[in-house]
Amino acid sequence: MNYPSVQNARLALVAMIAVFLTACATTLAPNYDQAVVDGLTSVNQKTMEHFASTSSGTSKRDYEEREKTYNSIIGSIDALAIQAKSRPIPNNKITEKVNEYLLSRGVDILEDEATPSATALEKISEAIVKMRDTDKKQGITAIEVQAFKGLVVIYLDQALTYESFLKR
Repeated sequence: MNYPSVQNARLALVAMIAVFLTACATTLAPNYDQAVVDGLTSVNQKTMEHFASTSSGTSKRDYEEREKTYNSIIGSIDALAIQAKSRPIPNNKITEKVNEYLLSRGVDILEDEATPSATALEKISEAIVKMRDTDKKQGITAIEVQAFKGLVVIYLDQALTYESFLKR
């Protein structure tokens, strides 16, 4: 025989479990940050303007005219990488299982819990630093500018796509 207090306790328990389960949304990525997206959009424009202005190649003689632009772009990208890295990445069993599966398939997973956008921004910074240093040392040919631009565009696309996806 079920007593009313036992039934009420069971209903209360079922209700608490239901509330608990609906409140537990699994988060696999960091939270969306409009400031990161705005920063990416801005640095994307500055970087593409720089590539447009150097598309015919550069000369070592007039490097000083471009130095401030290089440093501004690199500084903006590095600051964005720090912002992107500063957001905590959820650590949960689903993420661990996904990483295990990816590793079993030979796919690299994120190291040091960095987001794909932060990793892409670090690669962009490395490319722009290399471009700046080469420009300062000897100038850059039009083909070299295209090569640097191609690399940067790939990483900018990855960062913008990932950050835009987080808006969900």
